[in-house]
Amino acid sequence: MRRAPILRNIFLDYYQGKKNAPSLEDRVNAITKAIEKMVEHNLMAAEGVKTAEKFFIKSIKLTPEGRRTAKKLIGAQQRLPIVVKKSKKHA
Repeated sequence: MRRAPILRNIFLDYYQGKKNAPSLEDRVNAITKAIEKMVEHNLMAAEGVKTAEKFFIKSIKLTPEGRRTAKKLIGAQQRLPIVVKKSKKHA
């Protein structure tokens, strides 16, 4: 099953609603460094525009090795957000 690439802007949403959130520039720098480090370790593949001095990342995608590592970090099984509502019976 192929998964679509994720736009890097989605990672900025992590900081929404946080108290003491860093400045926008610090957020972008932290996200960029994290993505570049994971690309170096072959956990992610990045798509973007490369210039002579810099690589501008537009979207990322987990590699198979990255998926395996993520499953180990999260756990073998993920919890499903299922809520069971009990019905009230009238007597």
